[in-house]
Amino acid sequence: MGPGSAFVDARRLYLAGAIGLALWLGATFLWHVTYRQGISLPVILFLDQDFPALFGMAMLLALAAPFAEGRGFALPPPSARIVVPLIVLLGLAAWAGHYALFQDYAISRDEEVARFAAAYMREGLFARPIPVEWEPYRRAIMPEFFSPFGAADYWTAAYLPVNSAIQALFWQLGDPNLAGPVLLMAGLAALWRIAVRLMPDRPDAVWVTILLGFSSSQLWVTAMTPYAMTGHFALNMVWLALVLRGGVMGHLAAGVVALVAAGLHQWHFPPIFIIPFILWMLLARRWGVAAFHALTLVAIVIVWAKLWPGFLLHALGAPTDVRPSAGVADKVGSLFQRLGDRWQPLVNLSRYMAWNNILMVPLAVLGIAAMRWRAMIRGQEIALPLALGCLAGCVLALAQGYGWGFRYAHGFIGPFCLLSGLGWARFRPAGALRPLFVGLAITALGSAFLVWRTHEFVAPYAASHRLIDSSQADVVLIDPRGGLYVTDLVRGRDGVPGKPMVMNLGMLSLEQVDRLCQSYVVELFDRAEFRPLGVPLARWRLDRMDALRAHMREAGCDRPVQPPLPETMDEALEAAGNAM
Repeated sequence: MGPGSAFVDARRLYLAGAIGLALWLGATFLWHVTYRQGISLPVILFLDQDFPALFGMAMLLALAAPFAEGRGFALPPPSARIVVPLIVLLGLAAWAGHYALFQDYAISRDEEVARFAAAYMREGLFARPIPVEWEPYRRAIMPEFFSPFGAADYWTAAYLPVNSAIQALFWQLGDPNLAGPVLLMAGLAALWRIAVRLMPDRPDAVWVTILLGFSSSQLWVTAMTPYAMTGHFALNMVWLALVLRGGVMGHLAAGVVALVAAGLHQWHFPPIFIIPFILWMLLARRWGVAAFHALTLVAIVIVWAKLWPGFLLHALGAPTDVRPSAGVADKVGSLFQRLGDRWQPLVNLSRYMAWNNILMVPLAVLGIAAMRWRAMIRGQEIALPLALGCLAGCVLALAQGYGWGFRYAHGFIGPFCLLSGLGWARFRPAGALRPLFVGLAITALGSAFLVWRTHEFVAPYAASHRLIDSSQADVVLIDPRGGLYVTDLVRGRDGVPGKPMVMNLGMLSLEQVDRLCQSYVVELFDRAEFRPLGVPLARWRLDRMDALRAHMREAGCDRPVQPPLPETMDEALEAAGNAM
C-alpha cells in the first residue's frame, strides 16, 4: 500500500485526539474527584496542573483541527550540525531551570535521599557514619528511604548507588545538578541516532521523533532534579542504539549499559524495557543475541539483588530498624501489593499526557497501526518491542507521589517518540509538517502553564527550607501537622546533616525531647511558620504530638525558627521591604 492510499488527514487526527482526551479527562475527574473520598497528592496535582493543561490543549486541538492539514515550512535534514546544538541548548536550559524553577531545591524525599548518598560518595564513603550523640535520634533525622544494613550506626540510602554516584562525579567536577542535563543530552542524542537508523529515507519523520522528545516537559523538567528517571531515559536510549548497531561490540556494550542502568535506583526498571526486545529477537530467530541479553537480565538480578545487599551486609553490618527489602521475592511481592493498593492509571497517565507533546499518543497509535502483522510475527517490526514496552510502562501505573509527569513511565518516552515517528513515516506524506508545528505550539502553551504551576508548588517548600537552614539553633524540630508533605523538609544542607540538625518531632519520645531541650539550643518549625510561606493546608491531627507540644511549652522549649538578624544596613532595608 503506497503512502497516498494510507494517508491520515491531520484534521481527523486532531479531532480524534481532542475527543479521546476529553473522554479520558471526564472519566478521570468522575473516578478520582466526583466519586472518590479523600484527596491524595496525585489528585491534588491533577486538579492544579494536569486537568487545566489537558483541558486547554484538548480545546486548542479541536479549534486548530480545520487548519491542521498542510505542508508548513520545510526543515533542513536533521544533521549533527543542527541537532547537536539544539540538544546542548536544551541541556543548558535544564541546568538553569534547576535554579530558576526549583530554586536549587529538591522537593521530594526520593530526590533528597539521592543527593544525600551523592554527598557521602563524594567523600569516598559507602555510608555516612552517624555521630554518637545523634544515634538515639537517627530515625527522626532520617525518617524514611534508608537502608536497613548497619542502620544503628550508619545512614545509607535505600536506593541502589549509580544515580547518586553520577551526581557525586559531577559534584567533583563542580555541580551535581549538571548530572541530569548531561544525561538528558545523552538520551536525546541517542534518540536522534536511532530515528536516523530506523527512518533513513524520511528526514521529516526523524524530525517528528526528535521534536516530540525536545518538547517533552517531563524530560526537560525532570532533568532539573536529582531523580534517577533521567538516567533511565538516557541509558534506555543508549542501550537501544547499541543493540541496533549490532555486532559483538554493540551487544557487549549494551549489556554493560543495562547492568549500569539497573543500578541507578531500582533494578527492575531496565528488565521491563529489555524483555520485549528479547521477545523480538526470538521471533527473528536470533537465538544467540536473545540468549546474551537474557543472561544480562540474570546478571542484573545477581549483581543488584544479591551481591550488592551482600556487600552492604559485610561492610555495614546486619539489618536493624526495618527488615531488608532488596531481594527478588521482596521486589515482586511489593510490586503486586502496590498494584492492588496503588494502581491509579487514569490520574497517572493523565499526568503523562499533560507533560509530553500533545501529539505523542495519537501519533504513537499510528505507529502501532503501521505494523505489518506477518512481518511482526517474523521479528521484522521494531514497533512491536517499542509498543510492548510502552504498554508495560503505562499499565504499571502505580501511584508515584511527586513527579513532573508520570516518572514511572519516564524510560518509555523515547519509545513513544519512536513509535510516533514510525507512524508518521507510514501514514503521512513526506514533508507535510504543518500539523507537527501546530502541535508544538499547543504543547508550548501547555508547558508554560505547567512550569508556572510547578514553580508555585515548589516555592513555599524551598522558602521553608531556606528559613530552617538559616536557623542558628543546634536543633530544629519540625511539627508537620497542618501542612502537606512538610515531613520532607527534614533534611540537611546539600545532603549533609549538620547544624541545625533537623528532626521530625513526631518520631521523638517525650524523654528524647526533654534531653534535646536540656542539652541543645532548640527551635520549632510548625504551621505558624510554613503556612504564611504558602505550604498547602493538610487537615490531620495526632494527639501524641499535642501532648509533646504542650510539654515543650511548659518547659519553654517551643521557640519558633526565626531568620538571622541582618548584619548590614542594606540587609535590614531589604528585610523591611525598603520601607524607608
